[in-house]
Amino acid sequence: MPHVVRVCLMPLRVEARNPALNFLRFQQRLEEVARFRPDIVCLPECAWSGYLYEEKDFEAFAEPIPSPRTQAVSALARKYHCHICFGMLERAPEGVYSSALWIERNGEIALHYRKISEGPPFQRGSEVKHVTVDAGRFAVILCGDLFDEKIQAKIERDVDALLVPLARSFDGKSPDLERWLREERQAYAEAVRKIGVMGWLVNLLEDSSIPEAAFGGAMIIGRDGEILAESAHGTDEPLIYDLVVSSQWL
Repeated sequence: MPHVVRVCLMPLRVEARNPALNFLRFQQRLEEVARFRPDIVCLPECAWSGYLYEEKDFEAFAEPIPSPRTQAVSALARKYHCHICFGMLERAPEGVYSSALWIERNGEIALHYRKISEGPPFQRGSEVKHVTVDAGRFAVILCGDLFDEKIQAKIERDVDALLVPLARSFDGKSPDLERWLREERQAYAEAVRKIGVMGWLVNLLEDSSIPEAAFGGAMIIGRDGEILAESAHGTDEPLIYDLVVSSQWL
């Protein structure tokens, strides 16, 4: 029988290079949304550090997988009995990736994805990952991967939803509501329509006083490109959405 899955997209407000503060904010927001009893909580790309791309920042803020922080997320997944998907800077022997993890309700890592559409000094992943859990079957990609046709083609069309953690910004003024409505908002919807699966998108929110700040917000987009729900551009307002999921994977 079909069942309802409740997702919480959390456009976390972060301070660049301050993972301790950002993780504390996540804990506070998770406690706030716990009353809604979400099955899945999804955070943006590079949720703990902010989106960083210089070698000196990689040395200071990239973390291995697993790490004390991923173990702390596992503890929260068990405490609140929810799946948690998030992006982070991953340190590996060969270099640094922008990566995403899916941690199950029991605290186990169910998916480890490395961003494909990334340039130096990052390392690049090569494989689109899918995960089947008690809430359904899902795919996860990161930010610019959404607009790459080769990556789009690798996403299985029978998933219940595609999760896309983002660290998206505008050059110059960011957030920029006029530009968002004129350009970016529909570009996301069109990318999801091309893929043909439901998309859950959640963006990092950075201090608007810094250049090219990530502009926050979250969206639920239907497989036909219709925007079904969204939180306000330029905010860290969580987006709660109930999805009716097929039982074919369970």
